[in-house]
Amino acid sequence: MKVKLLGIRNLDFTGSNGNQVKGTNLYIAFPEDGVQGHAIDKVFIKPEINLPDGLKAGNHVQLFYNRRGKVEAVVAAE
Repeated sequence: MKVKLLGIRNLDFTGSNGNQVKGTNLYIAFPEDGVQGHAIDKVFIKPEINLPDGLKAGNHVQLFYNRRGKVEAVVAAE
């Protein structure tokens, strides 16, 4: 799915259950039927998934999901 990147938040903290949380939240916008303008969402990216070099707000990226609905790849898009 091709999306516009609105924001990036790097995560590295200990959750209330004591587990370490590391990764990146990507805040994205994309067209969706029934929505005037764009729908927005936040997706979690595990630390082992490589993000494109120079990624910044305003870039377009292609998100690839596995069959469980989790992001498995992020690729720069035109």
